[in-house]
Amino acid sequence: MFNRWFGKSSTQCQEALRQSIAPNSSYSSALDSYLRHPQPSLSEDLISQQFVALDFEMTGLEAKRDKILSIGLVHLNCYEINLCSSHEIYLDHGDYVKKESAEINEIVPQQLLNATAPTAALDELLTHLEGKIVVAHSACIERSFLNAQVKATYGLERLPCHFVDTLQLEKKYSYAGLSKIHQSYQLNDLRRHYNLPDYYAHSAASDALACAELFIVQLSKLKLKFESKISDVIIS
Repeated sequence: MFNRWFGKSSTQCQEALRQSIAPNSSYSSALDSYLRHPQPSLSEDLISQQFVALDFEMTGLEAKRDKILSIGLVHLNCYEINLCSSHEIYLDHGDYVKKESAEINEIVPQQLLNATAPTAALDELLTHLEGKIVVAHSACIERSFLNAQVKATYGLERLPCHFVDTLQLEKKYSYAGLSKIHQSYQLNDLRRHYNLPDYYAHSAASDALACAELFIVQLSKLKLKFESKISDVIIS
């Protein structure tokens, strides 16, 4: 039943994609290590998986043109969040900051003067994602920017990686989503729906943590924790 919603056929290719990528001397040790780890099988129980909640702050929403300014992440499983792993990486893309993006994410060029080079930031992110499933809100955005960064840096069209989208989980599994009761699917609005506290917005680290908390609550409230397989929740 669940697979017709999430497109099982298109999600089965992540491990096949990983196996199809030949070794390349231009790849960093971080990417080599990432590609040596198999993607989790779609038939595995969700409850046994490890996740990384991920959020990007960008100069805009066009992955082919805009740039990632900061990466926020935190590690979690189906029961708890590893708060000590909460982390934010600023990327040295200060020259790309636009007035419009600064008004939204409050990141200005001065904050990026000592930021991490984009390639090093990507490699650091890959070490966190190794062997894990990514959780994000409106995950197609993070996925498109991650793939764009991987392509620009290493020439790979796509990074083999499973994504869970907390927005899509709410739409597909919750009574409020199926009944069209929700007036908004914004992260903060869904958190309020589940009586979670507000966080300061426009920090990638705090948004990643906010997404992680929402995901754990959804697993419990929507009864996805114990009976679900990976194939039930990942996006196509």
